[in-house]
Amino acid sequence: MLPRGPGANPNASAISGNDNVSIKPLVKHILSKELQLYFERICSAILDEANDEYRSAAYASLRSDPGLHQLVPYFVQFVNEKVTHNLKSLFVLYQMLHLLSALLDNPSLYIDPYVASLIPPALTCLIGKHLGNTAADGPHAHFALRDLAASLLSSIAKTFGASTSTLRPRLARSCLKAFLDSHKPFGSHYGAVLGLQGVAGTAGIRSLVLSNLKAYDLVLKQGLSDDQNKDQAQMVAQALMRALESLEKDAVDSMNRHPDGQELKSRLVDTLGEVMGSKVFDTGRPTLVSAVLEKDVVL
Repeated sequence: MLPRGPGANPNASAISGNDNVSIKPLVKHILSKELQLYFERICSAILDEANDEYRSAAYASLRSDPGLHQLVPYFVQFVNEKVTHNLKSLFVLYQMLHLLSALLDNPSLYIDPYVASLIPPALTCLIGKHLGNTAADGPHAHFALRDLAASLLSSIAKTFGASTSTLRPRLARSCLKAFLDSHKPFGSHYGAVLGLQGVAGTAGIRSLVLSNLKAYDLVLKQGLSDDQNKDQAQMVAQALMRALESLEKDAVDSMNRHPDGQELKSRLVDTLGEVMGSKVFDTGRPTLVSAVLEKDVVL
């Protein structure tokens, strides 16, 4: 087991993230001293904000070392604990996502038993309410973290979706719930849209996002009219636009079956709400208009 208590490595408590929290891996192993030391060094390197080279070497090792099977549950538990206790630190949250990505990239590791434990920290970084320190990081810094989390969850869904039939639906439900919760901040809505696009694809965008845009319009309009939230709401609008644009590749230019001018705009607004309906109309792109108006597009 990893050393703790009297005589333990003095950095062990800092590595775990809490002096009173002992590491409880999902599967218990008797670790050699060599593996214990490797684990501590990797965790120390990943959290060393001042040494980019040290961190890069740690991730390179995680991606390629074939002898890490016994450490996987320890790393997974480490990630969960660090995310839980460091929601205000974008640096730590980024490193935990990079750590998970490195483990997933390692062709020698059997990750399947731990997939369910990879999801919560990644989802937290995607749709968590308040991530990072606005005063120190700026009001928009969390969006890049959510981008990375969406990419990671999309990769997890693609890799393990076939073997775990409930994985994609569970992820989609979590993202949809966050998107439809008007009490959550726009950062959560932004992450939810990216998550739905990444795990549910165009079919999910059509059935889960497009069908709820008119109801979401009031939330979006209120945000865009509020100076404090305007920039955050704009980021959501941009994410929604990208999601709608992903439907274009399945669309056929059938503008001749749609009205023109103000009548077309009215139909778009009636379908998508005022904000997104106007944005789609302003693009003047026939295939995009067809994509969002045609209910019978073959996916």
